Amino acid sequence: MKKINFGMLAAILTCGLLTTSCFQDDNPVEPLANDEVDVFWDFSPVGGDSAVIAALESIENVVDVKPFRSTSIGQAYYFNYIQPIDHENPDLGSFKQQVVITFVDEDAPTILHTQGYSLVGEPHANHNRLDSIGAPYLLWALSNDFGEKGFDLNSVQVEYRYHGFSLPEGDRNSFKYLNAWQQSQDIHAIVSDLKEALITGDGKWLSTGTSKGGMTTAQYAYYDDQYGWNDIDVYVPFVAPIPIHEYDIRVGEYMLTSSSKPVLPALKKIYQKLVDDEAIASATAAKYAENWYIKTGDELSNDSLFLITITGVMNNLFKVQSYGDYDTWTKLIPNENSSTDDYVTFFMLNDDDQRIYRKTNNARGPLKWRQDPFQVQIGIDQGNMDLDYTWYLEGQLLTDSDKAYLKRCMDNARNSKIMDLEVELLKNLETTNKKMIFVYGENDPWTGAGIPDPKNPNVKKYVVPFGTHTDNLQQFGWYPEGKVVADKIFNDIKELMK
Repeated sequence: MKKINFGMLAAILTCGLLTTSCFQDDNPVEPLANDEVDVFWDFSPVGGDSAVIAALESIENVVDVKPFRSTSIGQAYYFNYIQPIDHENPDLGSFKQQVVITFVDEDAPTILHTQGYSLVGEPHANHNRLDSIGAPYLLWALSNDFGEKGFDLNSVQVEYRYHGFSLPEGDRNSFKYLNAWQQSQDIHAIVSDLKEALITGDGKWLSTGTSKGGMTTAQYAYYDDQYGWNDIDVYVPFVAPIPIHEYDIRVGEYMLTSSSKPVLPALKKIYQKLVDDEAIASATAAKYAENWYIKTGDELSNDSLFLITITGVMNNLFKVQSYGDYDTWTKLIPNENSSTDDYVTFFMLNDDDQRIYRKTNNARGPLKWRQDPFQVQIGIDQGNMDLDYTWYLEGQLLTDSDKAYLKRCMDNARNSKIMDLEVELLKNLETTNKKMIFVYGENDPWTGAGIPDPKNPNVKKYVVPFGTHTDNLQQFGWYPEGKVVADKIFNDIKELMK
């Protein structure tokens, strides 16, 4: 059994690419059989409307039109849109970008769902199943108005370039043409052609996305302003961080200050216990090493096992706060009467636990997706998060070099590269005429990198009490405090869509 370089692993986990964070987990999860929110579930091909098919096929850059399931919201169609590999150099060549449209009427309002990743499963992973495509919760909420008659809505979902089957360079993946500007140009081209050929009425357009998809929405709005496209009437990014550093430690700091306020004292106690109590520390480290071996086949040496365990369990806390139902995971926090096993169970909450939380919350689990485009884009224009190890720096079991290492990681994050696009985007929010609503969850660590409280009357920011990393307004309403804010958001959106 091979052993791995622990120092290298530590650098990756603490100062490196924390890709288990804001954006989807890299674990295939079966869709729920009764997932009514996912309007594309239970796929069965149908003929569609010949007039709609003809309108789509009349667009020069549209190919491979495939109608499929008629849903309660509308008839769904799949197509590929021929995009330039490089919008600055169209002669370089083109690629196919996946799009799904649900069509009701040419005069109906339209929701544009800006993906941050793929529409469905990746090549060689989950296959390109049309029945796996998940619609944004906002589409479902506005269409049904929480059980009452809502809007008749068209929807358009666009896959992010270099994800799924939308591969500008085929399988080469040099990522030379991967950035938010290129993707915004992709979206603009699709929206412009659809407005001319199919959705020709006066219905308003709303652009929305969640997490990295929400970042895509905000970036698209920025470029809409810069180029005067006037594509969209209302922008609603959900849980969209705007990292201003390549590794934005405001996210990690939020975990330890503003998020989950009622349980912070209890959390601090148990994480202090991890670095002070040798029995708990040893048991947690042993479990971490065991899980690592099961997952990778690699043995972890004892040289830096404790340090790696700390970084790992802190990342687990990040995931719990991001996705776990507050009442569910906080009941698992150990107390003075808890056993060592209770501590280990909480520290090592894993992906299976997270799926249980998602199913409990009636939220879709993610499909597999290709990580490397996001990892590359972190350094281009997206940025990422980093953790805050302040709680641990006084731990009795940590060596001086361990403490220096953790402090250096935090300092490196604070001094990491400035994300110029995000800085300019934030400046633009101060003067934009776009109608924008940013929605964050109070218990979501990514809220630490949310936009500041806006002074521009065109821009609103809501932080939903007990909210997590989701766009599910109905889920926000499970807590009385959350329901009040969720209702305000929902009513604001409805008014702007009229």
